[in-house]
Amino acid sequence: MNNLLKFVACLCLFFLASSCSLESLEDENTNNSTKISNTTTSVFCDNQDPQSRLVNNGTITYTFTIIDIDQNVIEVLNVAPGTSSTWSSFNEGQTTFSIDGTDNNIKDSKIVLEMATCTKVEIVINSLNEVNEPIILALD
Repeated sequence: MNNLLKFVACLCLFFLASSCSLESLEDENTNNSTKISNTTTSVFCDNQDPQSRLVNNGTITYTFTIIDIDQNVIEVLNVAPGTSSTWSSFNEGQTTFSIDGTDNNIKDSKIVLEMATCTKVEIVINSLNEVNEPIILALD
């Protein structure tokens, strides 16, 4: 009986050991380095002004204008196809983003958003020269 219990215990250990999978250490190191780099790229916000940029995945150049609540023009940028503008800062409050295409057959767009400190808005023009829903990001 004693030998039978030892045999069952050894058999259980054998099944546990054989059911484990082995993974390459290279994969584990790659995953860890990715996590570290994502952590270091976090941006911390200390009452920073809101920011915006335009990503142009369309086929024509667009003029991107940022207008604040007092109708002051903050920034005017020409964004070529396949490129994006730099991030532009402006004061918080109601902000108008005007996106005007160089082709008269393309509809121009105006987006009005209430922007707060520590926020970013990314406006994307898709391959059909249409403005997608703005992507609003909050900074930590």
